[in-house]
Amino acid sequence: MQNKRKKVLLLHTGGTFGMRVESDSQEVKPTTAGYLGELLAHVPELTSIAELDLQILCNLDSSDMRSEQWRVLAESICGRWNEFDGFVIIHGTDTMAYTSSALSFFMSNLTKPVVLTGSQRPLSVLRSDARANIIDAVELATLDIPEVCICFDSEVHRGTRVTKFSSEHMQAFRSYNSPEIGNFGVHFHLSRDIAKPLVANRVAPILDCRAVDNIIALDCIPGQTISNEVIESIVSSVRGVVIRGFGSGNLPINKSSWIALCQRALECRIPVVMATQCGAGMVSLNAYENGRVFVDLGVISGSDMSFESLTVKLMVMLGRGVAFEQRHQFFAEPMSMECVSGSSNE
Repeated sequence: MQNKRKKVLLLHTGGTFGMRVESDSQEVKPTTAGYLGELLAHVPELTSIAELDLQILCNLDSSDMRSEQWRVLAESICGRWNEFDGFVIIHGTDTMAYTSSALSFFMSNLTKPVVLTGSQRPLSVLRSDARANIIDAVELATLDIPEVCICFDSEVHRGTRVTKFSSEHMQAFRSYNSPEIGNFGVHFHLSRDIAKPLVANRVAPILDCRAVDNIIALDCIPGQTISNEVIESIVSSVRGVVIRGFGSGNLPINKSSWIALCQRALECRIPVVMATQCGAGMVSLNAYENGRVFVDLGVISGSDMSFESLTVKLMVMLGRGVAFEQRHQFFAEPMSMECVSGSSNE
């Protein structure tokens, strides 16, 4: 008996992948009419991998993607879940890791792959990486990998563990604190560390977009001082704060306005999460005195989460209305393999 051909839905959101540059250097973005045919003209091999359909959700530079688009993406996948065996999202690279984190948190108990891909150069130009990326992504979407993932430059990354590290190289993404899910060579090599397929599907956004678009992320630099006026401006206008400290999550404590900021925010029941400026490694606030001070204040540790996953998880916590007193427990418990399990202030 001949195996049934897999069906894959392509969801286009914008980005470099589908752009064309005309003779007058004006960028032309794809439209629904003829886009699938144009794609297949460039990459005819796709028809041998799966039966394809395409839906254009938006044509945004990924810098303009926000929680509303994440919600639309999740609902679009949910709405057509029973029609397809897998889903491929064409997305700009700049915020792809934020979107992959959001979808991982929004969609639980997956039984099918949701794959994000894009390119560093448009499909229509010479030396484009788009062709190989879309072939790999569509093939990946036909496999039994029940996760949200990013497929790029022959590598497959978990959606909650990946970050964009280069705007120049074709290998644009890395997973610093977690192994890749797999990679494409002569054959596709799959890690054993993947989610287990589940019978029940719960595919729906878990985010109230109105509650989450006002968090702030702050980088610490040596000698930095934050005035009381700035502190009051922050706590009066945001719902959550992320601070990127040094090393394992250390901040200045000698005549430090960072202590004042955290105290004031927590007094106002605004959660504060400590991240690290390092690409690899984890936040360990109990390692040094300059971290333990912030443990005592009630700051949440970002553990070994990527910056993208950490910020989106804070948005999800706010959007779900998680109680302020439950903030440490919420961050300590993995939702989608985004962190090691354990105390959020280790």
